[in-house]
Amino acid sequence: MDDFLYLTPEQWLTRLTPVPVVVAAVMGAVRFRHLPDNIRYLAYLTWFILPLEIIGFAMMMMQSNNLFLMPICAIGEFGLQAVLYGKTLQSPTFTRALPWLVGGFAAYVVFDSLSIGGLKEFRPGQQVLQSVLVLGMVGLYFRKLLHELHVQQLKREPMFWVSAGLTIYCLGYLQIALFSNYLLRFSFQLNMTVWMVHSLLFIMLYCCYSVALWLPRKK
Repeated sequence: MDDFLYLTPEQWLTRLTPVPVVVAAVMGAVRFRHLPDNIRYLAYLTWFILPLEIIGFAMMMMQSNNLFLMPICAIGEFGLQAVLYGKTLQSPTFTRALPWLVGGFAAYVVFDSLSIGGLKEFRPGQQVLQSVLVLGMVGLYFRKLLHELHVQQLKREPMFWVSAGLTIYCLGYLQIALFSNYLLRFSFQLNMTVWMVHSLLFIMLYCCYSVALWLPRKK
């Protein structure tokens, strides 16, 4: 117990990151029967991430390397995000491209992870590519939203919360992934501060997911 009193803010935030995932997963389970078809894939996403987050957290507490989980997380997370946006956009072109998009990303992640030290090191290329692809899907959603203009209250639109959260998270994470290795060589403390920002972005994202899962279904 005394050890917790001496934790740094970065360590506190790292220990809090599983909490919003648990909350979002529980909300998805409670609300699942009332969720629109597309938002059900958001619930699947939280259920997929939850065990990985718990395993990663447990390994971190045991001071074990948990980076081998990142490729699994990246492929599964992006696949579910892509299906979520496919169901939302309802675009024949995007639907046809979906298997190639997910398959191509998965192939890159597997190839990159099987390189020397790939499963024991942080691979920023995977995170950069995922963030860029997700931002592209978010851009398509906002384009559809602006063109159709059928949403009267954005704050009551689940996909708006999902897309807003992903926009903020991916833009922030993109910068972290691009410069993480440089920052680690430049200053360990600065690197830890940057990853504290990532924890805040992650918590914010899952808070947005929770709101999206909790909103009542439109009649």
